[in-house]
Amino acid sequence: MAEPVALKPYIASSNDALHSYGGGDPPGGDNLEARITALEGIAADTRSTLESIQRQLARIDSKLDAKPDQGWVITVIIAVYGLSFAAIAATAAMFALIR
Repeated sequence: MAEPVALKPYIASSNDALHSYGGGDPPGGDNLEARITALEGIAADTRSTLESIQRQLARIDSKLDAKPDQGWVITVIIAVYGLSFAAIAATAAMFALIR
């Protein structure tokens, strides 16, 4: 791979559409091939990063499918409270019968 070339920042102004940049020369200098090579390297790095992010998102998505959802958690909590209340009520009823 070619050695990276530092890219100059470009700030657009309202007169840029009318500016000729010196008779057809590319903006930013004469090293167009070096800048294209640098951009191709950046594009390849960006592509590999995006592929990695997509793989991670797919893995997270598959893990989330196995996790309980909010409705299931609320149902379990209500069931536990209901069973606890029933156990307390049954214990109180047994003590009432014993007396």
